[in-house]
Amino acid sequence: MSPWALNRFSHEVSRGAVFGYPTDTIWGFGCHPLIAASVARILQIKQRSPDKGLILLSSRLEYCAAYLDAEPEQLKPICVPADRPTTWLVPASAFCPPWIRGNFPSVAIRITDHPLMQILCDRLESPIVSTSANRAGRSPVRNALQMRKQFGQELDHIVTGFAAGSGQPSEIKFLDTGITVRSSR
Repeated sequence: MSPWALNRFSHEVSRGAVFGYPTDTIWGFGCHPLIAASVARILQIKQRSPDKGLILLSSRLEYCAAYLDAEPEQLKPICVPADRPTTWLVPASAFCPPWIRGNFPSVAIRITDHPLMQILCDRLESPIVSTSANRAGRSPVRNALQMRKQFGQELDHIVTGFAAGSGQPSEIKFLDTGITVRSSR
């Protein structure tokens, strides 16, 4: 994407656009986390219950701070580089909307150095919603062509020009205990 296209895309996301994109793990659906109507569109596309919650993906921990109820010392493990992408379950703050955390007292966050997230999150000064690009119970799409064929009419944008990660979902761990809920292996 050109700088002009990235600026336009960032502006549209800030106004509610729903998009398909390559993440540091797999292809996903994304939107601004504070726009409830956009999150509802993603849940409708996925045919997913809002009770399950969604992941916040960000280039920087500070963009997630308002969503979290944890002291800086407790958050240190999130910033330690890992050998594979790790999503952390952190106690949610009162600010964290129920459409993000679902029926849980925690919020799922992942910090990434993926180039698209570096650009988008830095321009929005916000994390973005991240969830696998698939209908509930089905396999996620693996490339832009599959995304376009399966979901092109339901999305405002499909981001290309950035590589997706390993094709495996992230590991998920509780921050307070370190217990792994989902292994990526």
